[in-house]
Amino acid sequence: MKNTSIFLLLVSLIVLAACSPNSAPDEESATEEATIEADETMDISTIQEVSTEGSLSVLKEQQGGKETSDIPIETDTAKSDGNVKDEDIIDAAIPSLKEAIESDDNPETLHKALIAVLGSPYYGQTIQDAENMKPAFEDPYLPHPEAEEDADASSEAENAIILLDASSSMLLDVGGEQKMKVAKDAVKSFAKTLGSSSDISLIVYGHKGSESDTDMDESCSGIEEVYTSEAYDNQKFSKATDQIEAKGWTPLAGAIEAAADKSSSMDGATAIYIVSDGKETCDGDPIKAAEQAASDESGIVNVIGFDVDEESENQLADVAEAGRGKYYAADSAADLQTTIEYEWLPSNLDLAWAPVNIPPNGWEVGDEYDRQRQVLAKIKNIMGNEEVRYEAALTNLAEEEVITEEVKVAVSQLIQERFDMAKEELSDLEQEKIDQVNEKQEEIRVEVMAWVEEMKKLKENAS
Repeated sequence: MKNTSIFLLLVSLIVLAACSPNSAPDEESATEEATIEADETMDISTIQEVSTEGSLSVLKEQQGGKETSDIPIETDTAKSDGNVKDEDIIDAAIPSLKEAIESDDNPETLHKALIAVLGSPYYGQTIQDAENMKPAFEDPYLPHPEAEEDADASSEAENAIILLDASSSMLLDVGGEQKMKVAKDAVKSFAKTLGSSSDISLIVYGHKGSESDTDMDESCSGIEEVYTSEAYDNQKFSKATDQIEAKGWTPLAGAIEAAADKSSSMDGATAIYIVSDGKETCDGDPIKAAEQAASDESGIVNVIGFDVDEESENQLADVAEAGRGKYYAADSAADLQTTIEYEWLPSNLDLAWAPVNIPPNGWEVGDEYDRQRQVLAKIKNIMGNEEVRYEAALTNLAEEEVITEEVKVAVSQLIQERFDMAKEELSDLEQEKIDQVNEKQEEIRVEVMAWVEEMKKLKENAS
C-alpha cells in the first residue's frame, strides 16, 4: 500500500511538471494581447477635448487623427470618389472607437472619437493657403518718361523686335535677384505695353551651350526667335519668356543681324530693342550690324545696358548710336523697370488701347477665379474624404452591433451639421476672394486711366 502511494505521488509530480510550461505562455500571450489592445485604443480624456464645431478657424487647429498621419496631403485634398482609399485605416481605428463607446455611448462622444481617430491633419495648411490668396495679376507696366522735345520715333513703329541677352553673365545677381529673372519680368511688362499697337517678336541669344570654350560655336550660333512676330498674346509670350535660361556666350552682332533680316521682310516701321548685360564675345561686330540694321529709314536700334561695366557700356552705347536709337543705363532691377521705356512717350494708339489691353481682361479674371476655386476646393475635398472615413467606420460598428442604427443616424447628422457650417463659411471666403479679384481689376483700371491722362498731357507739352 505504501509503495502504491509513493507511485501515485510520483505520477502526479510528473504530470504537474509536464503541464506547467504550457501555462506560462498562456499568461504571457494574454499580457501581450492586452498590451496590443491598449496600444490600439485612445485615452477617452483626449477624445473629450476634441471640438466638433465646424468653423474654419476651429478646423485650422485640428491636428489630425490617430490613424491618419500617414495619409499623403495629395490624397486627402483630392476629390473623393465615395470610397475609402485605405481600408486598413478604418480597421485600425475600430478599437479606439469601441473604447470610446464603452466609456460613453453618447452620439456626441462618438462624433468626437471619429475626429480624434480619423480626422484630417491638413486643414490648417490648406485653409491658410486659401486665406492667403491674393489676385495674381501682374502690376501694370506704366512708364513715366520725361517729356522732351520729340517723341521717339520708335513709339510709332508698327513692329517691335526685342533682343534678350541670355548669356551666362545673366546668372549673376543684382540687388539680391538673378539678373535673368529681372530682365524677363521687365521684358514681359514691356512687351505688353508695346503690344497695344505693335506686332511683337522676341529673339533670344546666349541661351545655348555653356560658357566653356568647347561650347563656343554652339552658343554663338544659338540665336532663336522664341515668339514669332504677331499680335501680342499675354499667355503665349509669358510662356515663351519663362522658358529662357541663361547659359553661354554673347553673340550680340549675330542677334542684331537676325533682327535686321527679319525686319526687312516686314511691312511698316520696325523698332529693335536690346536688353543686354555685356559686350560681344563671339568675335562679331555689333556696331556695324546696328548700322546696317538702321540703314533703312524705317529701322532703329535702342539699347539698355543692364548692370554693365564701363567697357561693355561704351560698346552698347556705340551700338545704339550706330542704330540711330538711344542707349539707356539700368544699374538695378528698379532702374530696368523704369528705364526700359525711358523717354519713349507712348503713341496715341497706345493710349487709346491702354484701358482695354493693360488691365486684366475678362479671360484673365475668369482664370483667376478658377485658380482660387481650385485652392478652395481642396478644403471641400478634405471634408469629403473625412466623411467617407467616418461613415465607413460607423457602418462597421453598426454591422458588428457595437452601435444601433439609431446611434449611427444620430452621429451622421452631427457630421453633416459640422460640415454644413464649414461649407457656409467656405462659401463666404470664396465670395471674399472674388471681391478681391474684382477690386484689384478695378484698381488697375483706375491706375491705367490716370496714367493715360498723364501721358496725354505730356504729349501735349512735348508737341
